[in-house]
Amino acid sequence: MNHLKATALILTAALPLTTFPIVNTNNVQAATVAKKHTKHTYTGTGSGSLKRLKKTAYHSKNTKGKLYKATFMADKSTVTLTEKATLGQYNTTWYVTKKISVKIHHGKERTYYYITSSDKKVSGWTWSGNLQKGKLK
Repeated sequence: MNHLKATALILTAALPLTTFPIVNTNNVQAATVAKKHTKHTYTGTGSGSLKRLKKTAYHSKNTKGKLYKATFMADKSTVTLTEKATLGQYNTTWYVTKKISVKIHHGKERTYYYITSSDKKVSGWTWSGNLQKGKLK
């Protein structure tokens, strides 16, 4: 009989723990929004489409111009440009050291410059129309 009373007492004491949890089990997750990076894949205009240039100073004339990371295919004449930033994020003189000519839609060509900031902390590719010759004043 004592054994039956003890078991009933334990079950009665444990019942509230199963219906009203002490620890909040809700998972709270921070909402993260991943920025979608724009990618463009182009074909080079020929075997000489990538050229080295004499280091020349430029500054951005279009603050909305994009700065890209380039991925070159070893077995094909294609390059994929992935957006990294905009030129307006940096108030600097850019130095151009390379250029690549690529075919875009409808048979048109576009030239991209490889640029490095004056402090050498930022580099990437941008469309030549985003830049103007000369140092930033």
